[in-house]
Amino acid sequence: MKSNILLDHPTEKLVKQYIDKFELDERYKYGDSAIIKLFTAFPYNTSLEDIILKVSVVNELYSTSIYSVFRVAQHILKCDIDENIKAGNPKTVHQIATGHNIRTKKHNTEINFYSFATKYCNWHNQTDYSIYDSFVEKTLMAYKKRDGFSEFKKKDLKDFEKFHQVILDFVDYYSLNGNNAKDIDKFLWIYGKEKFPPSYKDS
Repeated sequence: MKSNILLDHPTEKLVKQYIDKFELDERYKYGDSAIIKLFTAFPYNTSLEDIILKVSVVNELYSTSIYSVFRVAQHILKCDIDENIKAGNPKTVHQIATGHNIRTKKHNTEINFYSFATKYCNWHNQTDYSIYDSFVEKTLMAYKKRDGFSEFKKKDLKDFEKFHQVILDFVDYYSLNGNNAKDIDKFLWIYGKEKFPPSYKDS
């Protein structure tokens, strides 16, 4: 990983600074408000129509590249996830991300919709489901390299149970317990988006 990225020490003040940046950007602020309204109105996953709405909005606002919203919605309906999501079962992420039989054209391998699944679960239960994406990954890896705040490998972040524990380790190591889980998700994402723009490559 490149060494010329200067990282700020995570503090309550820094987290608030970036949460404020998030809230001042209308795309993010109103996007979040729209999702909150939708998931509040349709909290369960027992109706295909409700699930299609939620999958469509999460996919569009987060650009999660779900190639077949209808088939993913059908898959979620079959998974019967409501009790597990309420209980914070980490296996629910994997259950949603795989088993849908949506495959790549090039290699005919099933696509793992891991990032989408973390987001879908998060909007049902923000305490137990942290959001994964590439910016969050780069931020965590950079702080791990600099400070060793937790013991993990990059591939562990694609295992939801391990990933969520890394987030908890991050909060504990930097004494960020005054923030709720959603604040930490927003901070890691928007800070990573600033520090590691799309042109950034791991070396």
